[in-house]
Amino acid sequence: MSEKEVEAVVRQFFDLNVRALRGEPVDLFTVLHEELRWTMTGSTPVARSYRSLQEFKDIIGRALAVSFRPHPTFGLYLRRIIVSGNRAAVIARGHGETAYGHTYNNQYFFFMEVRDGKIARVLESCDGSLVWQSVYDRHLEPDPGRQRPAGA
Repeated sequence: MSEKEVEAVVRQFFDLNVRALRGEPVDLFTVLHEELRWTMTGSTPVARSYRSLQEFKDIIGRALAVSFRPHPTFGLYLRRIIVSGNRAAVIARGHGETAYGHTYNNQYFFFMEVRDGKIARVLESCDGSLVWQSVYDRHLEPDPGRQRPAGA
């Protein structure tokens, strides 16, 4: 595939994601390879390495469906993309409202590899503390009644 074709596949994924988060009935998984390997960094309940498209759909598809409210301005917006060969580095901005009613504005980095016209490998990183707060309604502030250990 040419670099322009790789970029088109990556852009299509983000376009489908925006449309899905806005409530449009689209299948954002159509551009993902059957042998998908997707790694989400961090410590949230969904942060792990997914070893197949089906595993990713089962867990992430369900998580997205219950975690965010559809809205016309919500989405995962591609901001910058650099393509080299069949790989792309992407900076994206996630914007939405969570099921808890929290505003979600997160910065993402994706490293993607395209094979056979589909996204086959992904490394995803974002601000996990923001995910904990807005998506899972968990706050990471220190307990004011707890003493700090000596030297900390």
